[in-house]
Amino acid sequence: MRRDWTLMKDNPKRDLILQAGSECFARFGYDKTTLDDIGKRAGLNKASLYYYFKNKEEIFIAVVLSETEAFIADLRKKALSYPAPAEQVRFFLTERIRRYSEVIHLTRLSVEHLQKLEPLFDEVYQETKASEVSFLTELLAAGRDSGAFHLPDQPEMVAERLFELSDALKHDCVRAAGRFPGAEMDFSSAIAGMDFWVNLILLPASAKG
Repeated sequence: MRRDWTLMKDNPKRDLILQAGSECFARFGYDKTTLDDIGKRAGLNKASLYYYFKNKEEIFIAVVLSETEAFIADLRKKALSYPAPAEQVRFFLTERIRRYSEVIHLTRLSVEHLQKLEPLFDEVYQETKASEVSFLTELLAAGRDSGAFHLPDQPEMVAERLFELSDALKHDCVRAAGRFPGAEMDFSSAIAGMDFWVNLILLPASAKG
């Protein structure tokens, strides 16, 4: 059954748990963080934690979702600071990948646990995908309408394909890392790959011929 990740989303006590969880995951890593650690940091007992979350996994996913929402809001602002539409699109897509590497490094989440939590990540995936694809569609449509680059009459379809390509390149890096990756996973090939496809797809108007 799909979890309702928006339940009591603005509840102060829930927010306190998420803040404590974020600090504990950053300090100890996902593997070594316990509910006792989070409860102690939040000044709450386990019963209070269980009222809002079933287990540590749900707290972790909620922390990732909360931080991702904040990141996307900041990403939108930074993307729009670039004057060229193609640069806005490129920044948006490559920074998504870079952010993923930061999450893994910050929490010291092993590939083994990343794979274990994949079903939960899938559940919250749609929470952010619609918002990201919508914004990317706006960027693509604006670039097309201004004549900055060529694009079909369906920018929303191109936006979704680019979004999915960004994720595919990111996940290829995770799989290539194997079961026991180094201390910091390298996503440079995914970022370079995304940059290549943006250059290929978003041809400047001057390249028409």
